[in-house]
Amino acid sequence: MGRGGGGGSSHSSSHHSSSRSHSGGSRSSYRSSGSSYRSSGSSYSRHSRSSGSSGYSGGGGGGLGCSGCFTPFLFLFLVLAGFVFGFMDEMHLDTIYKVTRSSIQREKLPESKCNPIDEWYKDDWGDWIDEAGEGDYLISGLKSFYDSTGVQPYLWIMGEDGKDYKSTESLEELAEVTYKEMFGDDEGHLLIIFSEYPNESGNYKLTVTPGFDAETQVMDQEAKDILLDYIEYYYSDDDLNEGAFFQTAFRDAGERIMTKQMSLNTMITIVIIVLVLIIGLMITISIIKKRRIAVKKQKVKQELAEKHKAAVEQNQKKYQEALAQTYVTVTCPNCGSTDTRIRKGTVGYCNYCGTAMKADENGNVVICTGNDTQT
Repeated sequence: MGRGGGGGSSHSSSHHSSSRSHSGGSRSSYRSSGSSYRSSGSSYSRHSRSSGSSGYSGGGGGGLGCSGCFTPFLFLFLVLAGFVFGFMDEMHLDTIYKVTRSSIQREKLPESKCNPIDEWYKDDWGDWIDEAGEGDYLISGLKSFYDSTGVQPYLWIMGEDGKDYKSTESLEELAEVTYKEMFGDDEGHLLIIFSEYPNESGNYKLTVTPGFDAETQVMDQEAKDILLDYIEYYYSDDDLNEGAFFQTAFRDAGERIMTKQMSLNTMITIVIIVLVLIIGLMITISIIKKRRIAVKKQKVKQELAEKHKAAVEQNQKKYQEALAQTYVTVTCPNCGSTDTRIRKGTVGYCNYCGTAMKADENGNVVICTGNDTQT
């Protein structure tokens, strides 16, 4: 691939490059004139990204009592947990604040808008993608991006010539001319130029330049920021070799660009609503439980009261029956009246004539006259 000269682009449609500068200094971000330029804070020298040291990980980023009365709560809790973990996995939890979110639903670029080429990348160093399999990893990631977006990416890893393009503007001018030389009037490609500074620890510049069709239909500024963010994010991952780091970055970027993602605020709102519903359900369950307990206690209390009343009535009945057996109906020896009842062993008086009478233990009646008794 030839490197173009300086002054401007001959495209009928101008390309809008987005660039990223990565250095070992403090992290800052700013945007100017349609391009994105950011610094970040990890420090790596050329080939120090775990080159030759680690394999490709392949990762993409990211009882209660009451006899079952809490079953609805546990169910909702599991649903909530599944939702949260599923959402966090979809959004790559560790990239929430590091990678731009996709806020719109994009349509894949039609095949007619991009004529694919056989080349996918160029390594001017000759050994930046040097380990066995690194090139396959890299191409796999680029193809995954192409399959997701319909935009074919081409990665140019600059070598020593990168020192001549230390400003963002010069690198973007180079990208404009190079895009024209590589793809002509085909506006469905994406050129990525990656330049890691020789002999400087952890410094690189990166620019992404889409064709007009690619930019207007898929690779808008947000999409370019997503790709830049993922490359910066995985650049700092020591568990991935050079080929695998690019593979993972392009694969994840393609998936995120083509998927409208829920905003963090929306997720928080949904979580709050679900929590409120769970709390409301718990309060309702608690109220129902207390009412059931109160009803049960009242029922037990009522049953005990009824048993006590029945026992009292039974005792009274037994007492009355026993008492009835101690009284006898007597005939007054004096007047012959028969409507007087006298308790055995006691003195009573005739209801008709008032004669004092005593009933012995056998029910026999005697007339009481002073200290004497007369049968």
